[in-house]
This record gives sequence, structure tokens and C-alpha cells, in this order.
Amino acid sequence: MSGRGNLLGLFNQETRTSEISSSGDDHEIDSGLDVDHSGSSGGSLRLEKCIGTDLLTTLQHINISIGRGRAQLLHTLKKEQSTLREINSNKYILHSKDSFTENSKSPPSEPSTSKNDLFYPNAVHGSKGSSVNLSCNYLELSTDQSKGIFHYEVRFLPPVDSVHLRMKYLNDHKDKLGGTKTFDGITLYLPILLENQLTVFVSKVKDMELQIRILFKKKESLKNCIHLYNVLFDRVMKTLNYVRFERKQFDPSRPKIIPLAKLEVWPGYVTAVDEYEGGLMLCCDVSHRILCQKTVLDMLVDIYQQNVDNYQDTVKKTLVGNIVLTRYNNRTYKINEICFDQSPKSEFQARTGSTSYLEYYKQYHNINIKDINQPLLLSIKKTRSNPDFNENVQFCLIPELCYLTGLRDEIRSDNKLMREIATFTRVSPNQRQLSLNKFYDNVSKTPAAQDILNSWGLSLGKNFNKLKGRQMDTEQIYFSKTTVSAGKNAEFSKFAVSNEMLQVVNLNNWVIIHLRIDIRAATNLLDHMKQCCKSLGMKVSKPTMISLDRDRIDAYIQALRRNIAMDAQIVVCICHNSREDRYSAIKKICCSELPIPSQVVNAKTLLNDQKNRSVVQKIVLQMNCKIGGSLWTVKIPFKNVMVCGIDSYHDPSNRGNSVAAFVASMNSSYTQWFSKAVFQTKSEEIVNGLTASFEIALQIYLKRNGYLPENVIIYRDGIGDGQLITCSKYEIPQFEMVCGDRIKISFIVVQKRINTRFFKFFLCFREVTTNLRIHCLELSLTNI
Repeated sequence: MSGRGNLLGLFNQETRTSEISSSGDDHEIDSGLDVDHSGSSGGSLRLEKCIGTDLLTTLQHINISIGRGRAQLLHTLKKEQSTLREINSNKYILHSKDSFTENSKSPPSEPSTSKNDLFYPNAVHGSKGSSVNLSCNYLELSTDQSKGIFHYEVRFLPPVDSVHLRMKYLNDHKDKLGGTKTFDGITLYLPILLENQLTVFVSKVKDMELQIRILFKKKESLKNCIHLYNVLFDRVMKTLNYVRFERKQFDPSRPKIIPLAKLEVWPGYVTAVDEYEGGLMLCCDVSHRILCQKTVLDMLVDIYQQNVDNYQDTVKKTLVGNIVLTRYNNRTYKINEICFDQSPKSEFQARTGSTSYLEYYKQYHNINIKDINQPLLLSIKKTRSNPDFNENVQFCLIPELCYLTGLRDEIRSDNKLMREIATFTRVSPNQRQLSLNKFYDNVSKTPAAQDILNSWGLSLGKNFNKLKGRQMDTEQIYFSKTTVSAGKNAEFSKFAVSNEMLQVVNLNNWVIIHLRIDIRAATNLLDHMKQCCKSLGMKVSKPTMISLDRDRIDAYIQALRRNIAMDAQIVVCICHNSREDRYSAIKKICCSELPIPSQVVNAKTLLNDQKNRSVVQKIVLQMNCKIGGSLWTVKIPFKNVMVCGIDSYHDPSNRGNSVAAFVASMNSSYTQWFSKAVFQTKSEEIVNGLTASFEIALQIYLKRNGYLPENVIIYRDGIGDGQLITCSKYEIPQFEMVCGDRIKISFIVVQKRINTRFFKFFLCFREVTTNLRIHCLELSLTNI
């Protein structure tokens, strides 16, 4: 065999050898429950070495011309093998030099950093600003050295198909296993190591002996036990009688009442266990949940009294998709449908036979349902036992016993109510500290919670992690003619509306579309724009006014199509009220069909005489940015650097599609940006469109500035911890290929939805600093 056949044959040999060879010291022990396996690792190593030599020899004697296909593959392989041979030669030379040194201790070897460790680079401390003492919301978890997580494999002879029966038979020997275990039918985890590698228990089942064979596989490393530890803390929360909402736990025994709105605010916690530089840590943060005191039935009655004709449609729009709580079992359900054709008198098939909902709640919960004609709420949950079969479990709920949770649209639109809710939900650092102390006391003083942790060798420490941080100097904000300090709170909005903007674009040709009944709102907008634009440095000409007789979507669409000219700068639509369908139609016309900057304003906001001036000032600032102007800038020391931002959005109503947004700076003051949206299907990788957008951004940067950037900083959002490896192996190399050797890349992954909180530490916790964690991927890329 010669040529490609010989080459592929060697690779097949090498692949088979790598499958046979051992993976490391903590390898799993073969089950040995069915077939006896034996082998020698030394033979595998010699075979692998021999195959490597054959591969080198074969590649050396192949004459090829560099091109595409097989020739390009072989050329790459020869190059890699020669590089490998050179590295091995250097290692041999170093080893030979060391062998001449007599009676000398070998220097301690530096810890090798594998590819998986690139997210934990060497710590680099800055010099800007001043050093401060910080504390964070992490509690230390100590592990008992005599215990651990030991992995076992369980087999039954004769075989038992039912998982329920397997658990039942194994529970008969629970005391012999130490009393604490986690078992899924095949895999068994124990906090102790059994005496024998293979332990056999015998149970008598129907006049026959059933053997339970438990084989020790390995002791799990700490990083493989994180999921189990998080499950343990879920059990701890259950012992504290907390109610679970998604991944958060709330205390129903300490509600904070808002009587006027008939709302309750439940305090709670969100916890997560993970391994960090300081060891095993528990992240614990404060959370809150809004619960309505009115039942869903009360809401149905209110909707019926307000809108009899469209009662069913209004109910579906209001309730479908919301989460409800049933107080008789403190469980949550998502409403998927409203069953108007059913009532509590309807019957369903229970274990004991056919029964009605009236009889069921009376028998099992001792609840008498008052309204027997109310419709039922349908909730569909997917089963976790067989996710491959996509089996769903349906729950029919009684509105009389359900309470809505979360913030609804009518609550969000009430500013006064939101401010009252914020008094409970916006906690200060001192209150977070007290809540963490309360959590520690609850766990330490609850015997059942302590038993759960102690049985797995865990203990929770009270000391909060202290660390050093750096407080940056106050930033300066540069306007066109003045410079102001951003202040400690980075609040400079009063300066933004009273100083001339950095780059002003005058309004010479623009359009206002409004209803005839909103003529006063349009007049207020023009009058206040003339007043506030003087201080902002903008000149505003008289616009083209379009009045509409009817508040219809097609009227706005026709007005846009008739009056948008090629030289128009921006169009302003004043709408009588807030409607999502109207807003979407206007934006679709102005973004896709007739591309032009647009500003949609609610007429009610322009009729408030007390706030009218401040509202119009902010509208003017937005309009100036949309037509190409700039408001302000900060001093950035980088030169010839392009900053890029990437985020992705997954539509919950259509899980198959996702949208990625890409932006890139185009000038040295970072006030002008290129933007592009990338639409992807489920089968496509999101980065394919991002690299194409990145190439276009570099071309536009070159066209505007006459040169390419020397460095590129990419901020990547929308990536979770489980996707970091994929990002480093798949996304970053593609960006590298676009840049080549001329442009250096710094790739930063930003995660917003985290629960880490840092506090500045004096005599007490005073300032919340940030809840933003940035992972810097230190690859073979040169950072700026």
C-alpha cells in the first residue's frame, strides 16, 4: 500500500491505539460485571511509539506538489511532524544538559496550563486608581477529607427493568451503604468508600435470590461534583420550607405587603456552588418575587365586567404565558391555555377511577370550591423521566385557587407602584449583608439542613471573602466646548441637556406625522425643541406636518410612503397611545422598505406640562444620534483600535431562529459605529454571519480612515459558562483568520446575568460596585 492508502492506514492504526490507551491516573475501572477484560499498557505505549515512527518515515518519503486536496493535507502533516520532531529534539537537548548536573535538586516544575485552563489566566494587577478593600457574596464550603463523592456502577442479576424497583431493592440495603446515597438506576454516588471494590448484596424477591453488584469506578474530582452539590442545596432549601421559582428559592413566611395594590413581595435567595481559586464556594444573592393577593378568579370577574364582548380573547391575552402559584401545595405552573369548555364539575381519570375536580380537591386537600362554573387553567409540563419521547403531563387548575406571580404589564406601567415595589426589591449593601447572615443562621440552626451537608462531608463557613480591588479615578466627559466630571455615581444627565453636543447635525428637512386630535402635542414638541436646541447647539427648521384623520395602522403606512423623500433626515410619528402592532409597522417601513431614521413619541408624554421640557430634551438628543451626530465622549488612550460588540437574541416564540447584533467603532473618538443584524436558523452557527460582518466593518474602517486598525477589542455577550470552550475553539479562530498577522485581537466574553456582587468595605458595606463579570480568554493572541 502506498500514497494515500498507506497514510490513511497509519492514521487508522493511530486512532485505534489512542482508543486503547489509558486517559490518565483517575481513569474509570472497567465494570467487569459482564466480561473480563485484561491488557497491558506497556504494549500500547510501544505500539503508539512505533506507529509514530512509521508515520514520520512515510511522510518523509512522499514527494508532493503544494496545491489543494490531498497534496495540501500531506504538506500540512509534514510541516506539523517536522515541528513536533524539532520540539522533541529540544526537549532531549535540555534533558541531556540537566543530566550533567550532579548532586543538584531538579527545579520545581511549573503547573502546566491546559486548553481548558485558558479561562483562568495568571492574575495581573493594575496600577491605575487606588487600592480598596472589597468583599463579595461568597460563602466558603469546607469539605471533609475523609469523605468525597465516590462513583459506583450497579447491576442486578437477574436484570430488573423497572427503575422504581431497582431503587426499592437497593434501599433495602441502605444502612449497609452508610445511609446517604444518590442513585438513578445505574449510577450510584456515595460519600464513603466501601471496603471492597466489588460489593454484592442479596435480596429475596418472590422466592428467588436477586444479586445486587456494586462496583467501585472512581473517586470523582471536585469539578465533577458541582452539580451534585447544587442539588444538595436545593434539598437544604426544602428543609427551610422555601418555595422554588425557576432557579430561585423564596420564603413564603415573611411576605412584605403592598395593601393598595394587593401585592406581596416574597424575599428569597439564589444560590450556586462552584469551584474557584479559593476552593469550593457558595454564591448567595438576594432575590424577590411579586405575588398577587387577588385570585385568578377575581381577575376573570374584573375582565368580564369591563369587556363582555371580547371576554375570552382578553382573558387569553392577559393570562396565557404567566406563572401562577397554588397555595395549597406551594407549587408554580405556567398557564398554556384557558379551557372555557370545562369547569370544576368536569371529570377526569384518576388512579382510583373517574372523579370530578370538586370531589378531588375535597378528598385530597380538604378544599371546598365555591364557584362551580368557572373555567379551568391548563398547564403543560414536560416529564424529565423520558425526555426522548417528549411526553407531557397536563394539569387542570382551578382559578379560585391560583395566584399570579411576577410583574405584569399593568404593574410596570404604573410608575408610582413600581417605586413602592422598589423600596422592597432594591436592597442596599448593608441589607444584603444582613440577608446573607440570615441565610447562614437559617442553615446552621436547622438540624435537617445540617444533616444533609454533614452526610456528604460539607460545612458552610460564615466568613465572607475579602479581596483587593482598584477604584478608578473619576472620568471626564468631553462636550463640544466644555469638560465636566462624571462624578462618583456616573450621573451627568443634567450636563448633557445644558451643553453643546460634541457633534451637531442640524435639522433642515424632516417630517412630523400626527393625528388631528394630537395637534397640541405636536405644537408642544416644536415649541420646546426651539427653546432647548439653542443650548444644545442645534438649528431646527420648520418640519413638514402631516395630519391624519384616523388612528389606523394603514393610515400611518400610507402617510410614510407618500411623504418620505430621498433627502429627508428623520421622520417623527406622534401616536395617540402605546400599541405594539402600530409601532412595529412604523419601524418596519422605516427600517426595511424606506430606510430613514425614525422617532416614535407617545402623545401623552408631550401633554404633561411639568415634565414636557425634560422629555423633549431627551428626544432631541436621541434624534441627533440617529441622524449621525454625537453627544459626548471620554478620553480613551488607545490609538488605531477598533472596538466591536456582539450580542445574540433567541426568540422564545420561535426557538429555531436567533438574531445576532454586531457593532464596530469607526473613528478614534468612538462616537460613530457600524452596525449589522445577522439572522440565523437553528442549523447554522451564529459566528458564520459574525465573521462576514466583521470583514465588512474592517473594509468600511479602511475606507473612512485610510488604514486598518492595529488592534481589535471584541466584547462578546450572550455566552454562558458551558459555551466558553466552544467559543474559544470555534469562534476565535475564525476572527483570527480574518485579521491574519496584521491585526491583534483581544477577545472578551461578558456575562451580565450573574449573581456575583462586590462591596466596598469600610466599617460597613456601603457601595454596590458591580454585578458584571468579564472572562478574558488568554489564547495565543496578543493583548493590547
